[in-house]
Amino acid sequence: IPGWGVCGWLATISFFSYNILIAIIMLIPTIMFTAVASLSFIALTRIHNFYRGSGASMSKAQEEWSTGAWKNPHVQAAAQQAAMGAAAGAMQDQFSSPQYNQNQM
Repeated sequence: IPGWGVCGWLATISFFSYNILIAIIMLIPTIMFTAVASLSFIALTRIHNFYRGSGASMSKAQEEWSTGAWKNPHVQAAAQQAAMGAAAGAMQDQFSSPQYNQNQM
C-alpha cells in the first residue's frame, strides 16, 4: 500500500518474500512502534478513567484555570518568556546562507 510508511506491519510482512535479512531489520522499528502505540493507548485510557472518576468536568477545569493558575506570578512569567522566545524565533532568518572564510577550501 503506497504512502503507508516503510516499516509498518504490512511492509515488513511483504518483505519476507524478497529479503529475509531486511525484513528482520524492519521488524525492530515495527515492534517498537507497536509497543509505543500500545503504551500510549494504555496511558490515555488510564488518564481518562482517572479524570472521569474524580468528578471533574471541562467547566470545572476552565474555572480553576481562570481563577487560580493564571494569577500565579510564576505561571505568568513562564508564559511571557515562552511568548518572547517564540517571537524572537519567528524573527530569525530560517534559511541563512553559510559564511566561509577566504582561506577555506
